[in-house]
Amino acid sequence: MNVKQLDPTIAESSVPLVTPVASDVEERVSMDDQDVSTHAVSGLKRTQKRLFRESVWVVGGRLLGIGTAIGLNIVLVRVLPPADVGMFFVLATILTFAATIAMFGLNAALVRFVSERIGLGDAQGAVAALRQGAKLAFAAITVGSLLSLVFLYFAGEQLFGVQHLETIAPLVALSVFGAAAIQLCASLLRSFHDSRFSILLTGQFGGPLCNLLFIGLTIACSLLVVLTLEQVMMFCAISLCVLTPLAVMVLYRIAKVRLAQLEPTGQVSSGLPMSVLLVACLPLMLTQSLSYITGQADIWIGGAIVEHDELALYGAARRLMLLIGMPMQLVNLTVIASIAELRAQGRLDDLQRILRFAATLAAIAALAVCLPLIAFPAQITSFIFGSYYASGATVLRILCIGQLIFVCVGAAELTLMMSGHHMKALFINIATSIALLASGVFMTMHWGIVGLAIAWASIVSLQCIGFCLYARWSVGVWTIMDVRALRSVPKLLNEKVRNWAN
Repeated sequence: MNVKQLDPTIAESSVPLVTPVASDVEERVSMDDQDVSTHAVSGLKRTQKRLFRESVWVVGGRLLGIGTAIGLNIVLVRVLPPADVGMFFVLATILTFAATIAMFGLNAALVRFVSERIGLGDAQGAVAALRQGAKLAFAAITVGSLLSLVFLYFAGEQLFGVQHLETIAPLVALSVFGAAAIQLCASLLRSFHDSRFSILLTGQFGGPLCNLLFIGLTIACSLLVVLTLEQVMMFCAISLCVLTPLAVMVLYRIAKVRLAQLEPTGQVSSGLPMSVLLVACLPLMLTQSLSYITGQADIWIGGAIVEHDELALYGAARRLMLLIGMPMQLVNLTVIASIAELRAQGRLDDLQRILRFAATLAAIAALAVCLPLIAFPAQITSFIFGSYYASGATVLRILCIGQLIFVCVGAAELTLMMSGHHMKALFINIATSIALLASGVFMTMHWGIVGLAIAWASIVSLQCIGFCLYARWSVGVWTIMDVRALRSVPKLLNEKVRNWAN
């Protein structure tokens, strides 16, 4: 409201009084704009510092995870014959896929709801979301474990040639329960920006801690007896079940402390109806399941078509190929909670800057890993897994190219899922899953594991490009790598050095 609206007669008769009032208003507006700008810059710096601190823990933890995962594979290829190694790869993908379904999308939905409440300073709302999620999680994980038991027991031999299902099926079901519970706890820990424990619990078999226990049991028993596939799966189940109560306890304690530290903001707390949670979880679960199918269905196709000895070659090459994608996994683990927070606060420019910067760093690290694998695939595979597995060199080269494109595109799918556009990610996953199953079966039947590798690399590349374009159209941010973002690295490092020096 201006001066004329307050008193027209004064405004018209006393013109000199209008100028200073208008000047004061402009000055206050200018000061307000400066305060907003300063606050935005300060918020970005706080976010960058937190992400840098978390990334240190994530990188260290994932390096430990990579080491333990490779160590586990090295141990298994030396204590089991190639046919059993190939079957273990099939069972591992079934276990992980079943755990993904058992989580029912809660690992993404709860992170989103809890992170949004934390970003708005609503501790009570975060607690309400956690309580509703715990109820749904217990029911979903139990049902998912039982479904995996029934599926394997009645269809495992017909589809994949799995033997001794009376023993292996219950062990896989028990492992599914433990893996789903641990991964859900690890995801929720990221809502509270605790990367120390979450990274130790993140991984296909429950993370580095679980891998170390798995390796220890396997090596100890291999010194006494000749191991079988059933015994190895038993060690897997034991490792996951031992870590499950520890993961739940850590989540409870950290959540209690972090929520108590939130400053009240006057935000009106609202509960999370179970119907809202179910509506959010169902498409997320479907999206994650289809995304996993696109990423892992090649193992199932190979298990159903090629000999298990040949599948072991493909599986070993795939294990090494995953090293290229590790930097992108580090990015996803670091920024997952920040995506929901920054979007809830309307800071899309900051979100895009962080996503592109992280994708650039991940792409550089992935390229450093990719080049040796493409140049010397047979030598590296033979050194790690043994001379038999050097025959998968061509497969490894093809898989590396597809994985490198996956990293360069950035966290596009995660951005869609954490910003409420999970239905778009679901449609892309449906299309690419169908395409992979159709092309994978056709090419494997005609060209074996080399054709399977070509089909997988092509479909995954197209899928990642689709995610990136939809993230730009729907959320308004690019996620693809940007080399220009590296110009801020020296400044960030200098700030960290000065802070440590002080």
